[in-house]
Amino acid sequence: MVDYITNVLYPPIFDGSQAMSYTNQIARAAALDSELIFTCNTFYLDKAYANTTYSYFFTVPPALHGSDIAYTYYNGPTDPDPVDPSASVAIALQEYITHFAETGSPNQPGVPSFVMYGANATVQNLNITGITEQMDPAANQRCNWWQRVLYQ
Repeated sequence: MVDYITNVLYPPIFDGSQAMSYTNQIARAAALDSELIFTCNTFYLDKAYANTTYSYFFTVPPALHGSDIAYTYYNGPTDPDPVDPSASVAIALQEYITHFAETGSPNQPGVPSFVMYGANATVQNLNITGITEQMDPAANQRCNWWQRVLYQ
């Protein structure tokens, strides 16, 4: 099993073509830990609800687990500051969350459309360069393997 994890799921190929684009041993270990502990779990929740969920991928640098919390509780100006793109991301995130809590859908005028996860594994990517849709990076063979829990 260890051989499968280290040679197939996270092989010693350091050209940036593997999980989370790792290029060294530390980044390789971080990719394994990240998927096993955090990233894949959101994918499992989406699958558990038959992909009828709304999921986002928070990539505002440094894009670490939990770094969206400050944006969730942002308490700055009510109008987005054109000089601070972070404020726009924070306000959009808050709009998505509050409208979802009120209606069951994050969509409303004034923020980019937020599509359901669906069969295409679509997530909303929140970044200071823009809010876009992308395929869930956790919708991969590694997360499917981890979900099988063969390592117990």
